[in-house]
Amino acid sequence: MTRSNLDRISRATFIRRALGSVVLLTILRAGASPWDGLRGDRVGWARLRTPSEHWMRHASSDPVLMQFLRDHTSLNIDPTWYVADVENLEEMTGYPLLFSQGVHMVYSVRGRANIAEYVRRGGFLLIDACCNPLINQMNHDEFLRRQRSFLASVLPEARVMVLPPDHPVYRCFFTIPGGRPPHTFMNNVYDPRKASYGLYGIQIGGRMAGMISLSGLQCGWDKMIAPPGHDVVCMRMLVNIYLAAMLQGGEGDGLSEANSRALPAQPAPGTAAGGLPSPSAP
Repeated sequence: MTRSNLDRISRATFIRRALGSVVLLTILRAGASPWDGLRGDRVGWARLRTPSEHWMRHASSDPVLMQFLRDHTSLNIDPTWYVADVENLEEMTGYPLLFSQGVHMVYSVRGRANIAEYVRRGGFLLIDACCNPLINQMNHDEFLRRQRSFLASVLPEARVMVLPPDHPVYRCFFTIPGGRPPHTFMNNVYDPRKASYGLYGIQIGGRMAGMISLSGLQCGWDKMIAPPGHDVVCMRMLVNIYLAAMLQGGEGDGLSEANSRALPAQPAPGTAAGGLPSPSAP
């Protein structure tokens, strides 16, 4: 499977190719057998390049995450991290999941339209806030508000949902204790306000089209100052998110709207994206 034709195949086809002969998550679990004979077509991990000067922060440790995915699942994920420019829809649609430091700084008409089109085609958007206040330059409430405002503007059909502790993303592969994402705290100084946040789903009808994390998962797998083993817990959470993103897609799948709670509507400035262009449109 090449990145250039990913937007022309269905999510079901992608799942079959990405997971190869593995059908059930129980088979995916580590310890069953060497993985190489089970791997399907290679898939890539990409960060979304935005106007932010920090869009690639912590990217140097992404290969560590990729190796963790390969060690613990049958995903044939490329150990190299890639770049998908928000101004280039063809680049974006080459990846089933895009990682972003935040989409609130995307102001161009093309960039905003590309994000909307990427998600509508079936792409999954994962937004994770860095724990360093010098990078985000805003508190977590404001970071979340800006992501929601952006999404309400470009994807008016989407809703941001609070994922409760019993949501399948906390147990679809690894069991995440307490049904809460692991949080990376700046200089390992505990912040009770930050610790209170869970994960937020970006819901379009019965499909989970993305997630927003205020946890600093990327800071964790980059081994910033944290308790021993914190990097592993953050990578486990990411594995769950990645697999949940790939294995869901409709009503009754265990990852749908019924497992989430909608946040109140957030008014947002700006106009919504226009009509959906054809899959071959730039």
